[in-house]
Amino acid sequence: MSDTTTDRFQSLFQNSVPKEVQNRLIFSYQMARSTFFTAQQRALPLFELLFTGRNRIRNKEFLDKAHISYDELVFLLKKDSENISHGVYPISVLKTESAYRTLSRFPKIVWDGIKISNRRHQKKNQEFSPKARRDLADYPEYFQRNFHFQTDGYLSAESAELYEHQVEILFSGTADAMRRLILPPMKKYLNSRPDLKKIRILELGAGTGSLSRFVKLTFPELELTVTDISESYLRKVQNHLKGCKKVNFLRADAADQPFSNESFDLVFSCFLFHELPMGVRQKVLRESLRVLKPGGWCGMVDSLQLGDKPHLDFGLESFPKDFHEPFYKNYTMHPMEKMWSDASFEKLELDFGFFSKMVCGLKTIAS
Repeated sequence: MSDTTTDRFQSLFQNSVPKEVQNRLIFSYQMARSTFFTAQQRALPLFELLFTGRNRIRNKEFLDKAHISYDELVFLLKKDSENISHGVYPISVLKTESAYRTLSRFPKIVWDGIKISNRRHQKKNQEFSPKARRDLADYPEYFQRNFHFQTDGYLSAESAELYEHQVEILFSGTADAMRRLILPPMKKYLNSRPDLKKIRILELGAGTGSLSRFVKLTFPELELTVTDISESYLRKVQNHLKGCKKVNFLRADAADQPFSNESFDLVFSCFLFHELPMGVRQKVLRESLRVLKPGGWCGMVDSLQLGDKPHLDFGLESFPKDFHEPFYKNYTMHPMEKMWSDASFEKLELDFGFFSKMVCGLKTIAS
């Protein structure tokens, strides 16, 4: 479907279909999409057993706990569907690649899953090809490892190719809805600003650019600067935002931002902080505070932390055991809202959706 056709469909749908019907249709689509990725999630352990002989099929106790999380999944998708039907962000955020293209990539996901299984079994978390090892020399030491036991590390071209699909499988097709938790408070802040045409937005650690795209679809007239430390991922973002106006792309470390003081009105990130050591998390917040104008807005979407939803703590405890996430346990133990407060942000807001958490606040006028 072309962009013009999509715009016409969106206009017709939102102007002609009652809100309640819109909401039900969008929610039904979201649940079908979740089922599509859940089926792939259930299939991967079977392929692992078939090709490696290792049985990683979950036991009944874990599955019983996971079943509890289903209500959280449904609640998130209902909230996301309501936001779309009420115009908080446009229905075009649901436009994704075709099911055929997704399924055609699935054999690569399976093959990478087998290689991941071997690395996990052999406890190899620093296995790289010669080219990847050369590339990693430009990155901070804490990134020079196979996060999630991925091939050639977290920042490689192969990782960038598979990451989006793998994350959707991991979270049963809810990753995009979790990312969009940040859009309502972002929109509330921007609606309070009279000078929208002058607003400058900075994204840290953009990854493949899914949230970057949602931000541009929701706020097309605003200037967005997209940064990531990985060249491979930055190329993915550029592809994701092809055709968008007023977008700048820059390779940059979120802990050492190459921008002058007080140069942005809004700074945000998605699934960044849990990948960082504690000291680096603090540096990223200090840098965000530095580049923000007084009264500027700073927000993040990331993983839940221990105690946010106690009935989901089992997932937070098992995640770093199943995947090589060296800083995740520490992340879950240090509430990000306290770090926001310690960094002198005020008027903090929190929101939660499935296994994700949104934190945002304003830079004090006097800081």
